[in-house]
Amino acid sequence: MNRSSFSILAVSVAFALVASPVRLHSQGVDVPKTPLQMLTELKAANEALLQSQQKTLEKLELLKTQADQLRIFTKRS
Repeated sequence: MNRSSFSILAVSVAFALVASPVRLHSQGVDVPKTPLQMLTELKAANEALLQSQQKTLEKLELLKTQADQLRIFTKRS
């Protein structure tokens, strides 16, 4: 994990902690998530996003290869 992605992750977690409303015990039984739980969920969401981006990158590389081949074949004829 490089420094910029770590800083983005840290800012996201900090924002989530600050922006989350404080619940009182009298307001309900729902227990707020711990920072570790929130970080784990954020990490899982980031991993899913990275996998999606990797698939998109592979598709784009395939398209580039096909476009390069098409250019070669059109120059020959």
